[in-house]
Amino acid sequence: TIEGVAKVKIDPGTQPGKVLRLRNKGLPTINGYGTGDELINVNVYIPENLSDAEKKKIADMDKSPNFAPSKSAKNNVFNKFRKMFD
Repeated sequence: TIEGVAKVKIDPGTQPGKVLRLRNKGLPTINGYGTGDELINVNVYIPENLSDAEKKKIADMDKSPNFAPSKSAKNNVFNKFRKMFD
């Protein structure tokens, strides 16, 4: 943040593209007292090089029903792509 380090809790199951808000941690307001909110956009890092053991673990997770995205998550991703081209 502008003032220093802040701790942010990201709950399990948080989807990429979710925006988290840190209240009163942003820039000072221009015509008044106090500060604004800082918005944090959640992104996901995908590793480029995996070992054989890591690839096997991902393949095992792929078989789990919890690993498949929900319909709302799929629609959310496609809607964001559509907005980029409008």
